[in-house]
Amino acid sequence: MTLQLLTRRTLTLQRAVTTPGPSGEILRSWQTVLTAVSASILTFHAHQWKVAARRTMNITHVIITPQNTAAQFGDRLFDGVLFYRVLYVINLGDRDQAWAIYTDQLDPQDAITES
Repeated sequence: MTLQLLTRRTLTLQRAVTTPGPSGEILRSWQTVLTAVSASILTFHAHQWKVAARRTMNITHVIITPQNTAAQFGDRLFDGVLFYRVLYVINLGDRDQAWAIYTDQLDPQDAITES
């Protein structure tokens, strides 16, 4: 069975881009890097902290995908409703066919989600 059959969501990967503003301030906007990323979103429970690479991370969800998204720390994934900030990415297999993206869910009011 392939992981592609288990993925039920479609996500968009976005990366922050900074540009200088008219008054010299730095403006941040989000640029779409990758669309139609098939994935499954799993809630990360407290007893699974021992699996996390860094214990200081506030991981709320794990996103499993069959493709390498090249996501980086600070990127965000969008499922059409919620944003998830990328904290850590790990290859789950030796053939690059499964990836786990450890994330935290962003509140809609959070400044980092503003364009």
